[in-house]
Amino acid sequence: MEKILSKDEISDLLSAVRHGDIDVESVGAEAESGSDSGGSAKRGAASAEACNLFKADGPDGWKLKNYDLILDSFARNYSLSLSTRFQRAANIKLEAMESMTFDALLQRLSGRGAIGVLQLEPLSGGALLVFDEKLSFSLVEMVLGGTSDDETQIPDRGMSAIELNVIRDVIHSSCPELNKGFFQLQEIDASLVEVVSNLRLLNFVSAEVGVVAARFKVSIDSLEGDITLVVPHTALEPLQKKQQLKAVPASAVQNSKWQTLVCDELGHMEVEIEALLSTLSLRVRDILNFKVGDVIDLGCKPDTPLQIKVENRPKFLGMAGVQGGKKAIRVMGRIPNGG
Repeated sequence: MEKILSKDEISDLLSAVRHGDIDVESVGAEAESGSDSGGSAKRGAASAEACNLFKADGPDGWKLKNYDLILDSFARNYSLSLSTRFQRAANIKLEAMESMTFDALLQRLSGRGAIGVLQLEPLSGGALLVFDEKLSFSLVEMVLGGTSDDETQIPDRGMSAIELNVIRDVIHSSCPELNKGFFQLQEIDASLVEVVSNLRLLNFVSAEVGVVAARFKVSIDSLEGDITLVVPHTALEPLQKKQQLKAVPASAVQNSKWQTLVCDELGHMEVEIEALLSTLSLRVRDILNFKVGDVIDLGCKPDTPLQIKVENRPKFLGMAGVQGGKKAIRVMGRIPNGG
């Protein structure tokens, strides 16, 4: 019986292929030549077929738990940033999130809009913030003082270097909002490396590498467009492992030790206790007229129970007295529903 690889062995194999430690093409060529020269291949043996182990199309592909919460937070904060910048009502909403190969993503995007190349320290691989052509050219008009009209004419060309430089600051303003979104899981330092217009000429990742593409619908007054945040799987894998470590529940023994430690420390805490017999309100004029020997009526009898407060919260009732030549209070009982 042939040996079946374990989960760890498969993971090590994929890691070796990904980092180039194993040349898949040369190994396949050697196997094919060995079969032809030996001429002893068994009849009925299945032929080898190419298999992309990194392809992650469809809903069953690679996922990061609660990644949509990070993206929703980014969308809200970036909406406020754009609203403040342009003094117009801006709204950004997460429309879709898919896991696919970078090559599949290239087939979907037009490649005529602005593309911000981001670095997400300490995550490796960086990210892309892709603005579609309609939104890109409209933002140029808005930065230069134009309107956010949905009828803006979109040129049938890529953006020029001057146009990219005009909206560079708009794209750069997304970095602090990404930091706020990822802070829920990992503290990062996002920065804008460059702004380009042709995604196909960009040396971002290999075509077969998996990425997570999150598409946002952007509305600024009557203008509507799309922004796509592209992050490679390799950049998000550390966050995925971090989630798995956080998901491991503490054992009952650890919980018991923690509870015992808290109870022991509570016994050594210092608290402030005060006893209150009565309160009254006086006018400032009466207080200024006080003389030595004056009697202040507290409105209660000498044997009236005192209210004992713990950290300014009523807890007990007591009686004033003397113990060992010092003033003391005898606790008579708890105050019902004491705070």
